[in-house]
Amino acid sequence: MATLFVADEKALETFSDDVGSLWCRPVAVLDHPPDAFTFLRDFVQPNVPLIIRNAIKVGDDALRLSLDDIIDSVGEDIVLTVDVTPDGHGDCVRKVLDACSDITDDRKSKRTRKTRTRQVFVKPHEQQMSIAEFRRLLRKDYDVYKCNRGEEELETFPIRNNTTEGSADDEIINTPTRRTSPVVYYSKQSDCLRTEMKELFATTIFPKSFQFAEEAFGTGPPDAINLWIGNERSISSMHKDFYHNLFYVCSGQKEFVLNPPADHLFLHEGDFPSATFTPVSRNNNDSEWAVTLDQDDSGSDSPKEVRTKWIEPDITTNESDKFPLLAKSHPMKFLVSEGEMLYIPPLWYHRVTQTCETVGVNYWFDMKFDNAWCYFNFLQHLSPSQKHR
Repeated sequence: MATLFVADEKALETFSDDVGSLWCRPVAVLDHPPDAFTFLRDFVQPNVPLIIRNAIKVGDDALRLSLDDIIDSVGEDIVLTVDVTPDGHGDCVRKVLDACSDITDDRKSKRTRKTRTRQVFVKPHEQQMSIAEFRRLLRKDYDVYKCNRGEEELETFPIRNNTTEGSADDEIINTPTRRTSPVVYYSKQSDCLRTEMKELFATTIFPKSFQFAEEAFGTGPPDAINLWIGNERSISSMHKDFYHNLFYVCSGQKEFVLNPPADHLFLHEGDFPSATFTPVSRNNNDSEWAVTLDQDDSGSDSPKEVRTKWIEPDITTNESDKFPLLAKSHPMKFLVSEGEMLYIPPLWYHRVTQTCETVGVNYWFDMKFDNAWCYFNFLQHLSPSQKHR
């Protein structure tokens, strides 16, 4: 018989208090990059965030670079792989319209149609376009959005079948939702500054690495250097990375909400079917959107459902009734302005958006899988009791 280890409410409260008082200290702000020893001793080893000013300089001033500056430098014809969504919420768990059924009321001899929804992890649609077209779409209807923005519940989009066959009962499920002005976000991630945007990297305004970081991390040069361009319409939901992350804001302002790795117990991570936004009409002026479930076609005669573990709630909204453990978590909000760099240690959860049109660049350095990983990996395998689900 398996041995069960149980943490009661008092143990969870004590753990949460310890994390809050011993780990989540006020963030330090340095006017200049630290030396490797100071960085390792005060920030890398304690595993805490840090803001560094003047980390990338052009002459005597911190680097500042806007989207217009980039286009002036590399031209309008460079092709980007852009994330496109109907509402700016990609790579997140959201409700989708899953099925419908007829219900007959014998007393009234009336049939009504009832729909069913479920929670699915939905990724953005990827679309290639010129950087000039990306800029046009990024700024399209921007003033209208600022007037209408609010904290409304995410819209429910229908699942689109992977096959062309279907019955009349499938029609509602496969009817896309019409939206205008899709939201674009450049967040390619796969070392895009040195690959897709290599012309910009060739200008040498961005350093190839940071010596103080390489010496402190001890894992060599950056594994990837990525460019990020978007505005406040795009939101990256809470997630973690297996990297040391040095994120520099070239223009605008980024908003980060960070939670320490110990908060894994309180963030209500779940296991969800994976899907991708699908523009049914590929018209940039008027798009119809549905969701296509991802399938694994390898090694089997019948495709298998792809599933993804992800944080379900939005840490910035009040969902404590539905997700009670959130009250024990430790969200820390950071506004990082142009000319500033945020150090995000490995495994720190982070939700990211922008307060305006923003250009950023980040450097990912590999983490070491050491004793800290042993404890975190154990936390990942703990399951909450039913009353906290």
